[in-house]
Amino acid sequence: MSRTTRASALAVTSVTAVTAGALISACSSSPAGTAKDASDPASSVVVNFGDQQQELETLLNASGVLNGASYKVNFVEFDSGPLVDAGFAAHRIDVGSMGDLPASLAVKSGLPVVAVMASKPIGASEYLLAEPGITSIAQLRGRPVAYTTGTAEQAFALRALKSAGLTQADVRQVNVSLEQLGTVLQSGAAVASVVSVEQKADYELDHPGAKVLASVTTVNPPSYGYLLATKAALASPAKLVAIDDLTKRVIEAQNWLKTHESEWVTDYYVNVEHQTPAVAKLILAAGGTSTYVPISSAVQSSLQQMVDIMAAGGGLPAAFDVAPLFSQVQAARYNTTVAEVRQDG
Repeated sequence: MSRTTRASALAVTSVTAVTAGALISACSSSPAGTAKDASDPASSVVVNFGDQQQELETLLNASGVLNGASYKVNFVEFDSGPLVDAGFAAHRIDVGSMGDLPASLAVKSGLPVVAVMASKPIGASEYLLAEPGITSIAQLRGRPVAYTTGTAEQAFALRALKSAGLTQADVRQVNVSLEQLGTVLQSGAAVASVVSVEQKADYELDHPGAKVLASVTTVNPPSYGYLLATKAALASPAKLVAIDDLTKRVIEAQNWLKTHESEWVTDYYVNVEHQTPAVAKLILAAGGTSTYVPISSAVQSSLQQMVDIMAAGGGLPAAFDVAPLFSQVQAARYNTTVAEVRQDG
């Protein structure tokens, strides 16, 4: 997820204390926004969409894919996946986007949600980046490594550590907000950090000897992004139709991005993330796009393996079953859409 320039004062929910009450409390400080007039403002059907850092809001509006929708989309913005879970717990949203660990923690917390979309990044959109002089993950033993508890970044970090036979206990975690992951690497408070494409580009401009130790394309199991929906929204015939239609439009918006990269650089990375055009182009060249994939047994298995790795590596108190996140009926509806909508790139 994009997160370079926006400072965050929001506390990250601890993996060991993800309760409905804590989530509701965390949600109370999350900023909210409404969509531009891209969908029917007179519609009685409103889909409340939990977004992160205006990324999907900007994409859906810039691409124009919401034009003509028979429902309204109300975007509610959060700074991390755990806080999107907070939005579900507080009954503020009907659907929400997040990475794999927050999606699994929704199950652990007993949130009544199921997966309605799954995506894989195109390119290495997340990195374990080390300061010059560190060339292997094994060299991180006993040293400060930055990643954010409860987020997909933590799950990625533990996958990467496992590839070198290390666990969370073998490093000294620097637990800061997603926006600060690049900052602690710049300051020297951590010798390595899980960073986004934006943060990687920023750091490498000043530290050309920086070393990428792992990326989301080099660790196992594969990492997926998710759009979750509440069971209550899916039980409403009108909202179910709207959510089905929205999944189609999200795929179409991603297609638009792949064929309108210069517009996307300006609309999001420059205007929202406040990057320079030069850095923004570097970001998009390295990653920043996704492909939507069927929700399958392989996707569910990858999420379960991630939970098991987290538990074995000290990132979770114990493993748990992620099966409640997956509905065969809803997966079949979404998989039909994926098969019908051509994807570019």
